[in-house]
Amino acid sequence: MGTSVVRFTTSESDELHWGVYKEGNVYPLALAANHHRDVMQMYFDRRAAFDAAVSRIAIAEHDLVYQAPLSTDIQLICQGLNYAEHRVEGGYKGQDPDAQNLIFQKGSSSICRPNSAIIRPAGCQLLDYEIELGFVSKRDIAIGSEVDEHNLPDYIGGLVLANDVSARDEQFGVPAMQWFRGKSFPTFCPMGPVLYLLDAADYASLNDLELNLLVNGEVRQSASTAQLIHKPAQTLTELATFMQLRAGDCLLSGTPGGVALEINTKTGLALMLNMRNDKKRRKKFTAAQLSNTDFLQVGDELELSIRSTDGSINLGKQKNTVVQA
Repeated sequence: MGTSVVRFTTSESDELHWGVYKEGNVYPLALAANHHRDVMQMYFDRRAAFDAAVSRIAIAEHDLVYQAPLSTDIQLICQGLNYAEHRVEGGYKGQDPDAQNLIFQKGSSSICRPNSAIIRPAGCQLLDYEIELGFVSKRDIAIGSEVDEHNLPDYIGGLVLANDVSARDEQFGVPAMQWFRGKSFPTFCPMGPVLYLLDAADYASLNDLELNLLVNGEVRQSASTAQLIHKPAQTLTELATFMQLRAGDCLLSGTPGGVALEINTKTGLALMLNMRNDKKRRKKFTAAQLSNTDFLQVGDELELSIRSTDGSINLGKQKNTVVQA
């Protein structure tokens, strides 16, 4: 069983601290670490020193504020259309053996604390949610590396819960479908509260994690990582054909079905028929989606969680409220 690491502040100070989460309590870590990669390095390379740094005196959850367990100076790589149901609502075949792995980036400056308010940008009408499991690299992954199920533990060291918040009107309203822009606004990636550091036995559970997202108490997304189309080992190998990953970088593995966005015939025509006219395309696309009441509104409350079916891995819960910029 692995270790749940958190980063937090207290009511007495804004100073950031690291701790180990156990059963509703946090045990501070006596570590002079500014970056999660430093915490991971000690955990995996100097485990005895890590264990010795864990305080025996606990802090109750209600006495602290969880911060994002991942630092913002990382590469945040994302997969799209990686669950069959989400492919269908995106206008594609659910199962397509020839489907390529859709990979893009999200601005790491969008990372915020797990229970932060989600700020809807001025002018945004189509604010969407996407629960995702993040895989955090244990070490650098050089160009040309080949990752498989057997050596995956050499490369992936942590798991984290994330919400890939998206402004769909920004994403689809400009040339070449600006995914980076539409997904990178401030507070568009609530992350944590837990950075779960994997032990050897945990890797067998990576295909047995349950993802759940609720909006105002209604279940919108519910799926299992068993449904992932492009698995992490395959994806890391593909990434290594054209880029280098660094220790501490994060791969968001895609969202399941149930998002607000739905690429139906009307929306598809709005995109295709106005491909050369940016302003008109955005107007038509937005109009085609506005009848969908599932897009997030100011005051909406979200609750997200990821855990294994046996409870041995639990990435904690996020609770967020949508506010207007």
